[in-house]
Amino acid sequence: MTSVFAVCVIFYLIGSIPTAYILVKIKYKKNLIKEGSGNIGARNTYDVTNSRLDGIIVLIADFLKGFLPAIWFACYSGIGVEKIILPAVFLILGHNYSVWIKFKGGRGLATGAGIMAVLNFSPIIIWLIFCAVFYFIYKNIHVANVISLILMPISFFLFYDFLSGFNSGLLSESIDSRDTVIYTNLAVCLVILMKHISPLKEYFIERGIKKKN
Repeated sequence: MTSVFAVCVIFYLIGSIPTAYILVKIKYKKNLIKEGSGNIGARNTYDVTNSRLDGIIVLIADFLKGFLPAIWFACYSGIGVEKIILPAVFLILGHNYSVWIKFKGGRGLATGAGIMAVLNFSPIIIWLIFCAVFYFIYKNIHVANVISLILMPISFFLFYDFLSGFNSGLLSESIDSRDTVIYTNLAVCLVILMKHISPLKEYFIERGIKKKN
């Protein structure tokens, strides 16, 4: 039986694969860390390359970095899906702080969505709704993401029984522990929030400068 510690190390290394960085480096000979926002993710890939296709490729690849390892852990590791919380955290930590590119990385949204798609799809839908609403209000994706990442796990916890009735997630029928899904969702959101602190600060600084002017 594979140990949780070994899985965490392997998942961190898998999460660390910088798909956006590799694609942009090979195709455009550009260092994504030094281009655009410096974020190693789908949005910055699109901003730097002006290619929707490349942005979509990175989005799908980063989603699969969460989805495929989570499927393996739940179905084939022999450990038990109820112990997925820590490996899930290490997957996103790998994406956000990649060992291959001096601990730079993305913000973990697509990878986190891949993990939750295995356990329960409802948090993804809730996040998308909140994100759309708050982006419409604030016209800033980082503010919308932060608010959504705070409200989504709260809403999911409060309305879990109702949302579970829609069955969401490939393994939802085999997951007996309500706590496993709720706490994994919460842990995923907290790790992703860590990478949104800096852009949120920049937003408020820019807003303060505009008010002074």
